[in-house]
Amino acid sequence: MEIKVCTSVAFSELDWKTYQESFNAAFDKDYPLSYFTQKYTTAIDGHAYHALLLNNERNVVGGCSVIPFQYKKGEEIIRVGQAVDVFILEAYRADPMMLHKMYLQLKKLLILNGIGLVLAVPNTNAYTYWKHIVKWKDVGDLPYWMIIIRAGNVIKKWSFLNVFSLAFSYLLICFNAIISLITNNKERQSMYELITGEAFCNNRFTQEYCKIVTGDITFYYRLYDENGVKTAYLIDAKQKDRLSFKALYKGVSYIVRKTDADIVLYVGPMKLFQMLLIHVPKRFEPKRLPLTCDIINEEYSAMYSDILEFNNWNYGLLNFDVR
Repeated sequence: MEIKVCTSVAFSELDWKTYQESFNAAFDKDYPLSYFTQKYTTAIDGHAYHALLLNNERNVVGGCSVIPFQYKKGEEIIRVGQAVDVFILEAYRADPMMLHKMYLQLKKLLILNGIGLVLAVPNTNAYTYWKHIVKWKDVGDLPYWMIIIRAGNVIKKWSFLNVFSLAFSYLLICFNAIISLITNNKERQSMYELITGEAFCNNRFTQEYCKIVTGDITFYYRLYDENGVKTAYLIDAKQKDRLSFKALYKGVSYIVRKTDADIVLYVGPMKLFQMLLIHVPKRFEPKRLPLTCDIINEEYSAMYSDILEFNNWNYGLLNFDVR
């Protein structure tokens, strides 16, 4: 077994082929090779950073990847890595510390390339490992916001409720349409925010996402079948460069009127006053989404002592689709 640390552009043809095969096997997916090349090579550096686990035939049987992003704190730009796509095929999991070893080697490459901290939103199984073995720090849990359109379909019984919940959602939208004519507050700026722009959005939102532009408002959403529930995730809704009450209303209204979604979900902080989406209590959340952080440049610990406070972050599905 060998750990190969490299950038995406240093992948050999065999690396790409066996990485695709092993990833799809590990996560029960059927992604084409273009999915991975688009995901990794459109990053701000032109590549992502990887620790690959190779077997004796030099086939990729595991991986740990970090995609670089730019965040801002005021006028300062910070290079941040987003950890993604961590896996080892079951037949090669004899060493429980292997992922830790892979990540430790990857950190050296990240530091050399100016990345000072790494963010991740691990699933339930991975969270325990990264927190207690790798010693990642908790930042906070991503909150869910919702509007139920067809309640009977969501709870999977009492289909007659669909009529009432659909009528209520339309009334709520009409009410918010009136309110949006009176006031249109925008989200408060967070201390740490992802730097976006046209190039970012072009790379971030692939053909699976729906983009709607109306006047100075642009929003993105994606439809999923979540265990039989037609779910629309509102990924982003901006008026010019900020989430606003009107942009939120326009995005939700469009989904309710133009799709057959049973529920609309927005994941992330809601830093503006609005009366459209309801905060989902933790016990009803589809799954926990813990934002975690590893400060790999020790200077960051002193320079950004507030980095582990969730209220200082504006982090949701726009940053990375972890739904």
